Amino acid sequence: MDLAPLVRAVEVLMSPLEWGSRDAWLTESLRRVRAACGMPRPDPKVEPVAELETLLGLPGDRPGWLRAALASSDGDHRSGLLPAGSDGSDTLMRVVSLRCALLAGLEALQRLDRWRNTLGQAFDDVDTGMAVFGDGGLVEVACNARLVELLEEEPARERLRELIAHQARRAAVWAEHPRDEGREEELRGGFYRLIASRMSAGTLLSEPAVLVLVDRLRPSLPTTQELRVTFGLRGREPQVALLAAKGLSNAAIAERLRLSAHTVRHYLERVLDRLGLHTRKALALHLMAGGDRPEPPARRDQDAARLDLG
Repeated sequence: MDLAPLVRAVEVLMSPLEWGSRDAWLTESLRRVRAACGMPRPDPKVEPVAELETLLGLPGDRPGWLRAALASSDGDHRSGLLPAGSDGSDTLMRVVSLRCALLAGLEALQRLDRWRNTLGQAFDDVDTGMAVFGDGGLVEVACNARLVELLEEEPARERLRELIAHQARRAAVWAEHPRDEGREEELRGGFYRLIASRMSAGTLLSEPAVLVLVDRLRPSLPTTQELRVTFGLRGREPQVALLAAKGLSNAAIAERLRLSAHTVRHYLERVLDRLGLHTRKALALHLMAGGDRPEPPARRDQDAARLDLG
């Protein structure tokens, strides 16, 4: 008996959390089990559960034994998955080995279900997005309702998913010196802060895991008085700076403040030059960050037409 395909099948059957979803795990399990049995790849249209029941079936199995085990939340249907004995044949030994691995995989799914029913419910009660990744940070095991909402509301949701996965992978390598690391990112739907933590076995899952927290920040612009004190703006500069940061054009600012468009442009050039910024967007970010995230100072002789002042 060639043990390599058998070992590969056992590895998959024992690790359902590494495949992202139960369906993906069952599909890959069927492919590996067929390989271990010397069979060709399965037809994509074949329902994995039914064929796995056939390939891993033993005398005395009840019809639908695997489907019942997958649907069970208390483990009752899993207690009879292992045979009482073996006749020593290669075929039966292979099936027994695969059934043992399958039982381990089902137990992992049951632990995940327990997590979702306890800690998962508590996660759904908080206003912070949360995602749990399996050790290695490669596969998302679970997420709470708030993260689902954030992803649904964010126009660049795929980019947000990429950022969450990236933070999970970074946290997963902190084996010797676990720590939290935050990252802030601006997307089309707002500003986000992501903090990833590597969790030891037994904290969230029975194995080591990575927890990623996702918050959408709601920064506000400072007052004109705060602009005078924090940024040293003078005269009408604070008013022009605030209106420009809100996205108003020079003409709209001029009408609001009863100034000429030329005067508004002059004020805005002076504000950007003083703060070392280039654009209205950079100005908004700078003011909302309290001055912590300035852009590199512009060259004094840079063409004003490039400063997005129109």
